Amino acid sequence: MNEQFQFSANRYSLSQQVRNYILNKVATGELAPGDKVVEARIAEELKVSTIPVREAIRELAAMRVLDYWVHRGARVREVTVSETVDALHIKAVLEALAARLSGTKLSECLARLREYSNQIRDAAAREDWVEYQNQNQLFHRLIVESSGNQILLNLWSSLAFDVRTRFIMDYLRIMDPREPVMEHEKIIKAIEEKDTGRVADLLSSHANSLVEHLMQQKAQDNAKIKKTEPVI
Repeated sequence: MNEQFQFSANRYSLSQQVRNYILNKVATGELAPGDKVVEARIAEELKVSTIPVREAIRELAAMRVLDYWVHRGARVREVTVSETVDALHIKAVLEALAARLSGTKLSECLARLREYSNQIRDAAAREDWVEYQNQNQLFHRLIVESSGNQILLNLWSSLAFDVRTRFIMDYLRIMDPREPVMEHEKIIKAIEEKDTGRVADLLSSHANSLVEHLMQQKAQDNAKIKKTEPVI
């Protein structure tokens, strides 16, 4: 079994764990856009049958992480800036809703949220953006999980932010990474004060700051493309 991957007996089904394994390969660039995802190879790496691998691939195709064709297999999709912006808009709404549904139950998550926030801060200090994003995902996922709404969690998970790290890490490299760390601290403080409305508002603005950056990046890219187009 791959040393970086440990099966969990309780939290996720086998196919979900295989899905997360493939997602991690895509997020870290080990599987790049256009690369083929081979069922037999993944099964061998994880020492499992091809059945949960096939289920994981189909789920990732439904999430539009992979392109899948019958008899031809699956390949990693190129995730675009536009898709990431769309996903962030939905993320802002879902996380705000999760906070409102959770209410004061969010207080039960404070210890773990502080731990994730500390890990995010430490990762930023050493400029480990992969770990930064991993801990950031855990921070936000815990808030969504606290809602107790499985459909909401499924929708949030389907946004597949694991594979959108390229845009997010580009953003972190050009801005002060302490800013999102401070935003997390504000979220934690609002939870401590049991101010659910403020928690929801902070989660929305937290996602929307990244949206603004990506929209600017998209506009710049479009301008560059327009400049290089031949004049007819």
